[in-house]
Amino acid sequence: MFEELRTFVDVAESKNFTKTGKKLNFSQPTISQQVKKVEMFFGNVTLLTRSANSKQVELTAEGEVVYRRAKEILALLGQTFEEVEACRRQGEERLRIGASETIGNFLLPRLLEQYAQRWPQVVVEVQIANTRQTCDALAEGRVDIGLIEGRNIHHNFRRIDFFTDRMILVAAPQVAQRVPGFSASLLGKLPWVTREKGSGTEQYLRAFTESNNILVEHTAVCNSNYAIKEMVKQGLGVTVLSQLVVEGELASGELVELPAHKSYSRSFSYILPEGRACSPAAQDLISILEALGER
Repeated sequence: MFEELRTFVDVAESKNFTKTGKKLNFSQPTISQQVKKVEMFFGNVTLLTRSANSKQVELTAEGEVVYRRAKEILALLGQTFEEVEACRRQGEERLRIGASETIGNFLLPRLLEQYAQRWPQVVVEVQIANTRQTCDALAEGRVDIGLIEGRNIHHNFRRIDFFTDRMILVAAPQVAQRVPGFSASLLGKLPWVTREKGSGTEQYLRAFTESNNILVEHTAVCNSNYAIKEMVKQGLGVTVLSQLVVEGELASGELVELPAHKSYSRSFSYILPEGRACSPAAQDLISILEALGER
């Protein structure tokens, strides 16, 4: 019933079976079947109704009750999982970090080197995913702390910014020659390479193009910053990436920063569940993150 409750909660929050199916990688009939199981479990009651003039669904009075309790149950299960894991690994200090890709691949290794020097007894586990998946992992108790670069998609998290990252428009030198100065129309006609939906980088790339009035005509989607960087180096398009991701290629001349009408920066943040005690190992990492923000 755990999986069915999680699906029901997601449908209640997204108000759409199709969106939930895409997020959980389930077909719409599977989503409908799981919601039906929850309804049958509580006495064959109707928990969701479809709006008359839209494709959205709304909670019934019974659905509101089940939704509220299901959130509590899922949170409790997450905490129980943590406690069981703590018993299993009794005597071993560990820190489970969930990190979105830019942070996990390009900033976190530098921080963990410092962390290991200060706290060598702590076993560190890192899960790298996109921002949405990192938030899900924290909500379900699979990580102790989340490091994200996109919008916080769960409202029951504490979010604290710790680093300002500059997003830049880059291309291979041979592509950059085709846009000698800033031109929204010329940039829009070039192929673009972007991250998948749910990625913080994709959110900010979209904001970057909108703020610079660039109407992108052709895009390729890739779920790896490294792969995007390699494609752009080969002249297959332009992209917006964190300066952290491309600083080596900018220095070597393999990539060139293109001018933009409006620059764009974003905040890296750490997130923690509201009301859940922060482990000493996580608090140690937070002290390093906050020191980074003070530089």
